[in-house]
Amino acid sequence: MKNKNKFRTVLTLALFLPLSALAGNCWKENLVTKHWTATWATANRTVTAFDAPLDTINNATLRQIVRTSEAGEMLRVSFTNEFGTTPLMIKETHVALRRAGSSIVKSSSNQLTFSGAKSISIQPGARVVSDAIDMNVPHHSEVVISTYLPEDITGSGSPVTYHVRALQTNYLAAGNQAAAVDLDSAATSTAWHFLTSVDVANCWAIPVIATLGDSITDGDQMAAPNEPIDTNARYPDLLSEAILAGGKTAGVINLGISGNQVLSSFLGENPAARLARDVLTQAGVTHLIYLEGINDIGLPVLLSALGIATPVNSAEAIIKGHKQIISAAKAAGLLVIGGTLTPSGSSALPGYIDAIAESKRQTINAWIRDGGAYDIVIDFDAALADPKNPAAMSADLTADGLHPNAAGYQVMADTAFAKIGGILPTKKYEGKYPRQSNNRGRTTKQ
Repeated sequence: MKNKNKFRTVLTLALFLPLSALAGNCWKENLVTKHWTATWATANRTVTAFDAPLDTINNATLRQIVRTSEAGEMLRVSFTNEFGTTPLMIKETHVALRRAGSSIVKSSSNQLTFSGAKSISIQPGARVVSDAIDMNVPHHSEVVISTYLPEDITGSGSPVTYHVRALQTNYLAAGNQAAAVDLDSAATSTAWHFLTSVDVANCWAIPVIATLGDSITDGDQMAAPNEPIDTNARYPDLLSEAILAGGKTAGVINLGISGNQVLSSFLGENPAARLARDVLTQAGVTHLIYLEGINDIGLPVLLSALGIATPVNSAEAIIKGHKQIISAAKAAGLLVIGGTLTPSGSSALPGYIDAIAESKRQTINAWIRDGGAYDIVIDFDAALADPKNPAAMSADLTADGLHPNAAGYQVMADTAFAKIGGILPTKKYEGKYPRQSNNRGRTTKQ
């Protein structure tokens, strides 16, 4: 009888309280099962001869900033040592919302644990996920992950697993400062180290769109050191903003790697090799946007010009590589969306600008548009092309002729939302999770 009365009480509350009042506690009252959503993710690789030297990490705290897409009231973080050859010791980790610079909102800080323990040793080739914590995570908020690594990472000889082009200022400080509100004498880094994803939990299932590709997905705008940092102007970030503004809901995660190729693992493993690890393991993933192939056309010629003999790729071989991704993603139950290859005809790089390159690009794009292999096609090419010279991007949408600028990435996001917004669910419990910031890279004071 007591259990029946308790159930009636809970049911009465469910009928008369607004839906937003129930969100976040629904699974605790055994009303609904919690659903995990990947709200941020990145793809990792190891350093190459084409990268700047690695950051020095020796008995240090990494304070890394990631920007969420979807909101939630629980959070967990995944860490990786997938390319390492020796164990990676994490002694202590805290997570919080960012105030400014390297400082956090103290009241939001939580210590992460791993099966109840404050520290963990991640074995070579492995990933680990933290225990879940109660934490209100707004849409498009900057989450700060502070990790104390007590050992000499740089001197260990073990390859560092990292994302080199984070385009985000992160911080390195000596010793254990993981719990500090602000860091003492911190250096900066624009890479993410040993992170794979951040998940949030909600009382309802939220779709997750994984974006897979090269530097145009990664968010590059031009060659370093002139590239904008901390702007969050990657097209997946802007797509997430468009989804929220349009009253729809979906997590959007960025799994691009600058320089990536469909057929080669020259700069990061090729997508077929990393699809299962980088995409299919993500919490709640339902959709895949795949945009890749321009480097398969241009990079072999560019490398040959630099004295590195590299076989050229045919359009047919690149299309075959696309088919492999489509087949694997569909077998995993994803809705697979293809993006046409963007114009590169005004780039200064050999291999991306000649008639042979343009012929290959047009052949691949014709297949993406009309081949029927993709469930949906987003025509990024048409959206960015100069109407008077379709082989090139519109001059106001690119800084270097190969990569879109912030305005170009906004066009890509708007084009993507116009194509897929209609298939996304309407946002539930509108207003429960405030958006933390309308200014990319700047959070509201808390």
